[in-house]
Amino acid sequence: MSTSRPAVFDLAGDIDDTGYAAIQALEGTPIRVEQWNNEASWDSIRHYALGLGDDNPLFCDPGYAQRTPYGAVLAPPTFPFTAFDGAVGAGLPGVQPIYAGTVWRFHRRLRRNELIRASACFGPVRRLTGGTASDMAIQTALCRYEDAAGELIAEADARTFRVPRRRASTGLAYQPRETQEYSDDELDAIRTEAAAEFRRGSDELTEVAPGDVIPAVIKGPIGRIDMTAYYAGCPGSPGYKSVEMAAKYRTWAVTDPSRLPSNYDPSYFAERVLPSIGHQDAEAARELGMPGAYNNGPQRVGWFAHCVTNWMGDSAFLSRLEVRLRRPEIFGDVIRIGGTVTAVDRAGQCPRVVVSLQATNQHGERTAEGSAEVLLDGYGRLSGSE
Repeated sequence: MSTSRPAVFDLAGDIDDTGYAAIQALEGTPIRVEQWNNEASWDSIRHYALGLGDDNPLFCDPGYAQRTPYGAVLAPPTFPFTAFDGAVGAGLPGVQPIYAGTVWRFHRRLRRNELIRASACFGPVRRLTGGTASDMAIQTALCRYEDAAGELIAEADARTFRVPRRRASTGLAYQPRETQEYSDDELDAIRTEAAAEFRRGSDELTEVAPGDVIPAVIKGPIGRIDMTAYYAGCPGSPGYKSVEMAAKYRTWAVTDPSRLPSNYDPSYFAERVLPSIGHQDAEAARELGMPGAYNNGPQRVGWFAHCVTNWMGDSAFLSRLEVRLRRPEIFGDVIRIGGTVTAVDRAGQCPRVVVSLQATNQHGERTAEGSAEVLLDGYGRLSGSE
């Protein structure tokens, strides 16, 4: 929904004891999920992959995928984000939700044309302090993704910071940061690095040892077009509604909140300036207390998966991914995500590889970190999953 109003939000609340107790009481309660994608179609898979900047032919090219032992296009591991991303902003009106990270547990590969059903319940809540906000909370959504037969595809523990906005007494207080400018030579070097990304593809990963480097993917300079491309594959929020639907959601927030998804407070939908517009608009982001317009949390998690799938190749299986988001990545930033192998366990039926991951920006600051576990299961043959 477009607006000519200045980017001033209607609400800017603190976290009080009553409000915190109310969100604690939600634990175990089912979430009324507004599911986006219901099917892993070729187009929905491809749009999501390309929105991450990933043109892996296993995800995008049916001809290539049919020649693999899978015989069909696969979805990127984090594709279930496109059904439901697990972001939580329930309760605490005027306290901003900012995605904090995810722990993914993948149970099997997801193929083209499979149905996907998302469900979730509210998980534990934790209160904490930080360097840029003196009082905040983390809310959790415990998400399940099943196929049409009820078999589990993946689980995700999705975490969201709840942070008072800048105008609150305990509000978020990042210093504004201008969009980084680059010379033509610097941009050429970034593009050359991006175009030369490592992708193992059909070369099976067999020889691996602790200390091996996970080649980095490079993202950026981040801008509005990158956000638009990502949202073409994965909606950033149930608040992103167009024209009449935006008006209806704002009306229902006041007259009939039961029609809305319950992972966000009704006040989120009722505000005249959408609280998530900081992903597009620097003025709005700074009104929240962020340093500038910033990218999307699940998008950042998907970038970590892109790094791992490039390295592990077609034949391996990403069984677990944990990503913790440490600081904002704003428009103009260039992000590199890479890592190292920390352990290899060959005791089971198929080797299990553990990797440590991190994201850094152009200033050398660590913006996110995580870990992953990869099964070298030979296209599923060794694990019996295919």
